Amino acid sequence: MSLLIMLITAAFSAPPDDSRNIPPAPIPFFVDLPLAHGFRLSAVRSSLSPVEIGAILVADAGQSPQWRLAQWGTRFSLESVRENVLPDGTRLMENEGKRVKILPGGLDGEGVWLEVRGGAEYGGRMRAYGESWPHLLIEQQLEPRPFHEFSSLAFRVSFCVEKCEAATEQPLDNGLHTAHINAFWTVHNMNPDSADYRNMIWFGLPLYDVRYPIPPGHQALDKGQADATDKFIYTVEGKRFFEKPVLPGQWYVLSCDMLPLLREALEAAQLRGFMTRTRFEDIAATSFNLGWEAPGPYDCAITLRSLKLYGLEKTVR
Repeated sequence: MSLLIMLITAAFSAPPDDSRNIPPAPIPFFVDLPLAHGFRLSAVRSSLSPVEIGAILVADAGQSPQWRLAQWGTRFSLESVRENVLPDGTRLMENEGKRVKILPGGLDGEGVWLEVRGGAEYGGRMRAYGESWPHLLIEQQLEPRPFHEFSSLAFRVSFCVEKCEAATEQPLDNGLHTAHINAFWTVHNMNPDSADYRNMIWFGLPLYDVRYPIPPGHQALDKGQADATDKFIYTVEGKRFFEKPVLPGQWYVLSCDMLPLLREALEAAQLRGFMTRTRFEDIAATSFNLGWEAPGPYDCAITLRSLKLYGLEKTVR
C-alpha cells in the first residue's frame, strides 16, 4: 500500500472530532465566594472621602478584599470595632447598630449573617421622608461582559430571614417604614459609540419585604435620600420566584435565568423615557449588591449562602 493511500485510509478511519459538541464551560461572575479575603469597609455615606476605610474580617491577607461591606446611613460605623474569631472559625464584628458574621466557608459554605439593629439606629424616633436609612450590603464590582454574549445567565442564592421585628410600638407608615432585602445590579451601557454610553439602570431581584407575604415588583426612580442616583429601578415581582409567603425562620432559594428579565427591565425603562438610545447588545452588569435596607425601625437578620452567577456563552455553529 502506498503512503498516500495509507494516509487517506487513516484519515477516514480516525474517530470524529467531537470538540465542537462539547458545551462551553459556564463563566462565573463572582470571585472569592468563601470571603477568605474579607471585606473592604465603606464609609457611612457615599459622598465621604475616602469612601472606603479599611479591610475587615480578613482570614487570608494575601490578596485585597474582592467584596465590600456597605454600611451606608448607619449611626454606628464598624470602623475600629474589635473583631472576634469563634471556635468554629466564624469571623464576627458587631456594635449597637449591626452584627456581621462570616460563617465557615462563607458564601460557598455555611453563609454570611447580616443583622441590622434598627431600634438602636433610630433611637426611638421615626424616619421622615427624605432622610437616609441604614444599609448593610455585600457588594462586588463585576467584569462588564455584554449580556448578548450569553445564551443564559444563571443566578442563585439560598437565604433564611432569621428575624424581622418592629422595634417600636409607634404606628408605621408603609410608604416610609420597612425592612427589605434585594439583589441589585447596576446595568450600564458599555458601548462607546452609543449616545447612552455610561448611562445606567438598577436591576433587582427581591428576597424579602416585611410589609408583604411575597415581595412585590417595583419600578421607579432611585430617590428618597440625599445621595440617591436618580436612575431607573426595575425590581422583578416576587411571585415569579416564590409560590408561598417568604417567612422568617425558613430557608428559600431564589433561582432564575436573568437574561429574559434583563430584557424586560430595559424595555420597561425605555417606556418610561430612560435609556431610549440603548440596545440590549450595549448593556452589561458592572456591580452587584445584596443585603438589608432598613428605612424603618426594624431589628432584622438574614443568612445568605450558595450565591452563584454564571454566564453560558453562546456557541458558534
